[in-house]
Amino acid sequence: MTPLLKLLQPIGLIWRKRFFLVALFTVAVILGSAVGVLYFERGQGDSNILNFWDGVWWAVVTMGTVGYGDKYPVSTGGRVVGFFLIFFGVGLMSLFTATIASAFVEKKIKEEKGLEGIKEKGHIVICGWNEHTEEVLQALINYGTVADTSVVLINELSVDEMDTLKLKYGRQGFRFLRGNYVHEDVLLRANITKAHFALIMADTTGSHTQDRADERTTLAILAIKSLAPSVKTVAELLNGENRPHLRRAGVDEIIVRGEHVGALLASAVSNPGIPRLFSQILSPTESHKLWRTSIPKQFIGGTFRDLFHYFREKHQALLVAILQEKKTVKLEDLLSDSTSALDAFIKEKIREAKEDLLKGKSEMRIIVNPEDNYVIEGNDVALVIARKAP
Repeated sequence: MTPLLKLLQPIGLIWRKRFFLVALFTVAVILGSAVGVLYFERGQGDSNILNFWDGVWWAVVTMGTVGYGDKYPVSTGGRVVGFFLIFFGVGLMSLFTATIASAFVEKKIKEEKGLEGIKEKGHIVICGWNEHTEEVLQALINYGTVADTSVVLINELSVDEMDTLKLKYGRQGFRFLRGNYVHEDVLLRANITKAHFALIMADTTGSHTQDRADERTTLAILAIKSLAPSVKTVAELLNGENRPHLRRAGVDEIIVRGEHVGALLASAVSNPGIPRLFSQILSPTESHKLWRTSIPKQFIGGTFRDLFHYFREKHQALLVAILQEKKTVKLEDLLSDSTSALDAFIKEKIREAKEDLLKGKSEMRIIVNPEDNYVIEGNDVALVIARKAP
C-alpha cells in the first residue's frame, strides 16, 4: 500500500466518526462569535474589529489560544462574547484535535491487535499457523515474491507472538490479522475477494488441535470459494485420506505433509544422494531453485530440444519439465446461448447436485523430461532449475 493510501485510511475513519459534527459546530461557533463581536464593536470609535473578516480572524486566534493581540474587543458586549468564546471555544478546539488524534490511535491499536481491515489487491492470504509457516514465509522472501506482492497472515496467535513476528519480518511489510479464518467476516477483513492466492496451513493456533486441522482446512476452502471463486487456493493436509473432501470443496492444489517421506527414505538406500538433491532444490537457502517461467513466443510450435538449449545457453538454467495448464470445458460452453427449457433444466439439476461443471477450473499436467521432438504448445509453461528466475 502506498504512503498516501495509508494516510487516507485514518482520515476516512475520522470522517465516518464524529469529526463532521464537531467541525460543523466549531465553524458555527467561529462565525457566531464573529457576528456577535462585530455587533458590539461597530459603534466604538477606538475599535479595531471593523468588519466581519476581522471578527472571524479574532475568533480563530482566540480559539487557537494564539493571542496575537492585533484584534481585540474594546466594548463590554464584545468582551462578554470573548469571555464565552474563551471558555467554550477553547474546549471545542481541544475536542476537535482530540477527535483527529483518537482516529489515528484507534487505527494503530487495531493494527497491533490484528483487527484492522486490509485494502490490498492481488495479495497472498496465508490462513493458519504451525511450525512450518515461517519456512513458507522465508521461501516467499527468497523467491522474491514479497517484493511486489503483499502477504496477509490470518491466525489466532497471541498478541505477544504477533509482535515478535512483526519485529522479525517488519521490513517485508507482512500484514497480520487475528481471527478464525473459517468465518466469512474474518476473510472479508483480509479482502479475500481481491486476493490472488490463498494458502491454508494446518492450523494449531489458539485452542485448535491438530486432529481437527484438516476439518478446518476444508471449511476454510468452502468459505473462500463461496466468497471468491477465482482465488487460487493451496491447502496443507495432514491426512491424505481427506484429499477427496478438499477436492469437492474446490481446492486448486493440495500438499500432504509427509506424503513422499517413504519414497525418499527408500531412495536413500537404493540411490544414495537423491534425497539430498531434493533437499537442495527445495531449500529456500540454496542458490539453485525450481522456477516456473513463461516460454518465449518464438519457441511455440518448436521442439523441446530447441527450448532446452535456449534456457541452458541464455539463462544457465536446466529445463526439467513442461507444465500444461488447460481450462476445462464449462457446461455453459456446451449448452446453447438460448434460454431453452431443456438448458435451464440441465443447469438446475447440476446445481442441485452441487457439481462443479459450471466453474471451468484450470487443469494442470506436468510432463517431466519430454522427448526431444516434443512440440511446444501455446499453453505450455517451462519448469527450470536455475540460480534466479529466467
